[in-house]
Amino acid sequence: MNSLTKELPRLLDGLSAIVVGTRNAELVPACILAVGIAADEEGHATVFIPEATGGAVFDNVEANGQIAVVLEHIPTHRTLQLKGTSIEVRPAREDERGVVEKSQAAFFQDVGVIGAPAHVLRRRRWPCRAITFQVRDLFEQTPGPRAGLPFEPRP
Repeated sequence: MNSLTKELPRLLDGLSAIVVGTRNAELVPACILAVGIAADEEGHATVFIPEATGGAVFDNVEANGQIAVVLEHIPTHRTLQLKGTSIEVRPAREDERGVVEKSQAAFFQDVGVIGAPAHVLRRRRWPCRAITFQVRDLFEQTPGPRAGLPFEPRP
């Protein structure tokens, strides 16, 4: 992953469908649609999850720190998976709201292209909690022969 950390913000650009997965001590999963993500060149990602719906995910991350995030560009099915360990869970700041709004605008556009029903566009997205994590692993998940393998940038 170290060689890809500087590329992380670019790699995530355009991937608007964001699903967060966690697990509890009994290995029971909890998953939720996130409403935004931001990454830096140090290999940190911050995912934004609505307060109203994230209870089990927040509890799991607080308990064990493990998180997986799958991101997809819906029209092309370009998909990546990030795995890592939580650094911080906190209320999202008002100055981060633009990240959520930009991500949701891209998501709404993408689901509109495929004819998603209107209720998908009306989900609650603020206030959020921000989960910042150190990305440990990056996997290719786009359907095809490399799905499930460690991500390798294409020339």
